[in-house]
Amino acid sequence: MATSRAVTGLSPSLAPSGRGEMARIAKARGGGSLQRRPGRRPPRSLTLIVCEGQTEQDYFDAARIHYRLTNAEVVIVENTVGSAPISVVECAEHKSKEPGSYDKIFCVFDRDSHASFDEARGKIKSLAGRTKRPLPIEEVVSIPCFEVWVLLHFERKDAPFADCHDVVRCLRDRHMPGYDKADAAVARQLIRSANAALANADWLEPRAAHNDYNPYTQVHRVLRHFESVSRQEAP
Repeated sequence: MATSRAVTGLSPSLAPSGRGEMARIAKARGGGSLQRRPGRRPPRSLTLIVCEGQTEQDYFDAARIHYRLTNAEVVIVENTVGSAPISVVECAEHKSKEPGSYDKIFCVFDRDSHASFDEARGKIKSLAGRTKRPLPIEEVVSIPCFEVWVLLHFERKDAPFADCHDVVRCLRDRHMPGYDKADAAVARQLIRSANAALANADWLEPRAAHNDYNPYTQVHRVLRHFESVSRQEAP
């Protein structure tokens, strides 16, 4: 893994596809000739999350359940066209064209050693800021990798990491000896400490600018969004 580079200009703040997925989104929106079944709650908001890999998918699915959101309200998909950040964004753009539309789109990817990291971030800004039909799209980046967010479930740490292996080593040495990526059981365990992770991420965010954004993560923004949606009344 390459050593993490500084990230500047941070924004303020597939995988299921095909006719079946498109029909589910349209049905959730109440569009077309599909009628809502009696007793079925309509979605309060439609959120699309496009992830780089299975680890992130498992975590956000556990978070969706934790905040009592339905899989009609949160659609979690994996980018199937490559692991580069730019492909995550391109996948999200493609999915955004499906019937029904989304209220929020999150693109989740790491700095790690990806060459297209800056390109992906630039494309997100372009899609969100374009004059005609801007997308409600946001980046959710972690530096050097998603495991920074995992670590925040246990401790506050702002010392820089050499690479993702360094973060995973810290996790295993200090908190989770058996930690492995893409483990749904680990995700379910972690989500029980979501409040601690949110508090630690709030602590880390203002410090990141003074440490070349290493470590850094924006994953807490997705959970804050889940919290907000969960408090909404059903239409």
